[in-house]
Amino acid sequence: MSSDLKNFTEKTENVSNDPIYDTNWCDMPSEVKLECIGKMKFKERLSLRCAAKAVRSLVDSQKMEFNEGRFWGNNEELTLNFYNDDKRTFWKRAVDKNNAFELLNYIKKVGVFKNLYFSVGNSVADYKRFTTDDGLFTAKEIEFEQCNFDNVVAVLRKLDNGVESIKINHDSIVSDRLAEILAISHVQNATYWHIHRNFETDCLHKVAQMWIDKNAKVGSTFQVSNYAGGCFGKFLEHFDDRILSKNEKRVRIRTNNSDRHILLERGLDDIVGIDDLPEYFRLKVISAEMLESEYDDDCQKWIRKFDPEIYGSDNSFERFDDVHEYDDYDDAYHFYDDDDYDWEPYDDY
Repeated sequence: MSSDLKNFTEKTENVSNDPIYDTNWCDMPSEVKLECIGKMKFKERLSLRCAAKAVRSLVDSQKMEFNEGRFWGNNEELTLNFYNDDKRTFWKRAVDKNNAFELLNYIKKVGVFKNLYFSVGNSVADYKRFTTDDGLFTAKEIEFEQCNFDNVVAVLRKLDNGVESIKINHDSIVSDRLAEILAISHVQNATYWHIHRNFETDCLHKVAQMWIDKNAKVGSTFQVSNYAGGCFGKFLEHFDDRILSKNEKRVRIRTNNSDRHILLERGLDDIVGIDDLPEYFRLKVISAEMLESEYDDDCQKWIRKFDPEIYGSDNSFERFDDVHEYDDYDDAYHFYDDDDYDWEPYDDY
């Protein structure tokens, strides 16, 4: 008992001898502040950068990773949702577009996304600060669902290097607008991209021609579901002098690089017939040494990647919003509402 009392007394004396720090946030060195900011959640960082202008540059210098970012919008409002570890961690619905796009510009600076999703009808391209600021989205994969087409182009141009997958689910991409997309370096260099619900007949040969002109790397893949018909014939006509082999299901053409070819595959099986609409196509840059015996005959696998409904429902393709829950619903829902939170414009834009 006396031994326990002695130990307790010694610990108490040691505690009383420890220095007591009485330091305000503004007195801390920058490296300590950065450590603190790095442990903050996104909404806490927003609060800090708005409450203390002097530390704003430090907050802006710290990247933050998200599994997914989702942006919905129309002429009335813009909604933002961020996810991490299968949980929605940030929610914002803004009816003041100026504030919403200020926030969007900040997100471009600090967010590092595995997936980005846009379904924005009203044009962000008309918002000057969005198109002129130097912030860039950082994302591995990006998807557009029935966006205003100007938004598709504007956001693609606002992507940092490193995007691997681009999914465009759109039904109004006409030839001259397709040319705008093909001129974007991220599209030219993407490992995978697709257009779902296309009504033009020239997309296949234009993508293939872009790959030829840019000497696209082996493995580059483009897929399209086409409702107009005639894509296959247009492709054959355009590349008549480059065809190495062809049948009703595949066409192989040479490029300007002797090491690689381009293979056009047509999705045909027991479900999808040759006269059916939509028609499904996959373009791939392949090694010139690839044998016909190495072709993939399972078109269902790649068609499901962008149009699973053709083979029936598949729960694995459900949207996150149907299965995710808040860690703290009330806090996520009420944080940063226009009624109780004043987003302060950025001095550096």
